[in-house]
Amino acid sequence: MALFKNKFDTLFFGFLISIILVFLFFRPLNSPWHKFIAGDGFGYYAYLPAKYIYNDTDYSFKWFNKIYKANYVYESFPNPEDNFLVAYNNKRINKYYQGLSYIWLPFFGVAHLVAKFFNYPADGFSQPYQLFIGFASIFYLIIGLVYLRKIIYKLFQNNLASTLTPIAIFYGTYLYYYSINLNSQSHTYSFVFFTLFIYHLLCFFEAESKLRPLIFTALFFVIAVCIRPLNGLIILTVPAFMPTSFFKQPFRLGKIKWFDGFLISILIGALINQFMIMYIQTHSLFPYTYSNEKFYFNRSKFLEALLSYNMGLFTYVPLAFISLFGIRYLSIQKKIILPFILFVVIFLYSSWWYWPIPPRGIIDFYPILAICLAALINKLSNQKKLLIVLLVFICLSVFYYLFKNMQKQKGILDESITYKEVFWRNFFRTKKANMFLIPPSSIIKQTNYNLDFESSYFNKELLSQINHTGKNSILIVKENSFCRIFDCTYPILFNEKGNRKIRLSFWSYFTPAIISNHIFIQFFDKNHLLIKEYPFYLSESDIFYNIWDYKEFGIDLSDDILNLKQSIHKIEFSIWNVEGKQNLYIDDFKAEFILTDNSYSILK
Repeated sequence: MALFKNKFDTLFFGFLISIILVFLFFRPLNSPWHKFIAGDGFGYYAYLPAKYIYNDTDYSFKWFNKIYKANYVYESFPNPEDNFLVAYNNKRINKYYQGLSYIWLPFFGVAHLVAKFFNYPADGFSQPYQLFIGFASIFYLIIGLVYLRKIIYKLFQNNLASTLTPIAIFYGTYLYYYSINLNSQSHTYSFVFFTLFIYHLLCFFEAESKLRPLIFTALFFVIAVCIRPLNGLIILTVPAFMPTSFFKQPFRLGKIKWFDGFLISILIGALINQFMIMYIQTHSLFPYTYSNEKFYFNRSKFLEALLSYNMGLFTYVPLAFISLFGIRYLSIQKKIILPFILFVVIFLYSSWWYWPIPPRGIIDFYPILAICLAALINKLSNQKKLLIVLLVFICLSVFYYLFKNMQKQKGILDESITYKEVFWRNFFRTKKANMFLIPPSSIIKQTNYNLDFESSYFNKELLSQINHTGKNSILIVKENSFCRIFDCTYPILFNEKGNRKIRLSFWSYFTPAIISNHIFIQFFDKNHLLIKEYPFYLSESDIFYNIWDYKEFGIDLSDDILNLKQSIHKIEFSIWNVEGKQNLYIDDFKAEFILTDNSYSILK
């Protein structure tokens, strides 16, 4: 008997193997700086060690700080508890819900046994626990993708659509990054349980005996809501998949078997545990645990969530835009309901106080985008030329997303502060540029000084005809290895209210063998005595040889400098070619003094 029924099964199996290989080769498995349990994951996961290791029956998590410091080398917060504990009615509670702890429990149990057997600290956060949470994310991801394929085949009976769509959704969207790199975030798991919910919903509508599909549908809905209450919106998909003849047919639940009773007990247990833990912490069954975090519907960033340079879904995931063309080929109720759900979800997430969240919040609802994409593939599968065009666009979208994802991981782009000039300047870069980002929309006032080294003001002995623009550049070599490029008085605009920033930029041309370069912003008094100095260092990894490369640096003026502003007479900008043995050319130098507001700040 053949292992696979057809070539599509073989291709899909190869795809699942590729996920495991990508995880093993690209996800650091034992990095002290990149743990599997991190960020929001602290809150979702902390219920397990609290209950099964520390007997923390009131969920006060007083043990957490000590264990954190024993296992982590970095601190996102001075007080590690602040990763997940918030003030609520004069006490501290875990703001995250318990859903993920339910599905992590088997992996946690195995990790606990491994830790004891191999003499690791059985503290809930040592290496075995970290690894098994990582394995859990891939395990559930694969389940979700398998059932996504089942959904699409149920809907369209098209092998190409059901096989290609999960591959494209994984490699061409944020699902790739969040499932491979952020293994304790909730979004991959929400995607999985949404998929399981929709699949068993379809089974419920198709089956003659509806009890077991109904129980599975309810169970996966409950788990999804226990992960994130906002996941309850998935219930809106029910009428989209309901057959028009559903209420005309006899409704048969069938007999309850022992397995059905087992599933019902899990469902009820999950709900009881959810309410019990909430009540223990808050003395309320329906608390709002996110404390001061809330939605701001009057300043929703809906369009930014779709099109902005820093977080736009279509800007970074063009596959999502392509998928929308499939809406036309859905049945009438799906054509209305599914886009409506996407609209509501994007609007809600773009109204949240932490406005960069929409790209990852939408991951939960990717099954809807997948159905739309599959509808488009299914429609064009019998039109060879159009199908080829579509497949080319899908492939380009996947490669584009992976490239942009790489740029974000290398810090070339930043989801919180990337703006038009940064996006296009770095469109094809594969290495991080030196940049000091200031969103133009936050600028109140600025004064600029541009030097192109074309005027007679500059010493001709320092000039070179190797240039980026114009005729001249400055040559920095042994004879003038420390070169003062520009100086000016303290700018008047810094006496006004706002955030004061200084940015300097230039184009540089390094000849081979230069391995170090220093840039300085210096503050002097009237006697030319140095008051304060801000150095910037370029090492060999920052230097590109024999090409003109853009460099940018800057500072936010600190309180100590602002207190000394009456003593500051001059601000100087200098560049030091440290060894001075090889030629360094500088052109198109710019010094900017900028006053900004807080409009681009996430934390107000």
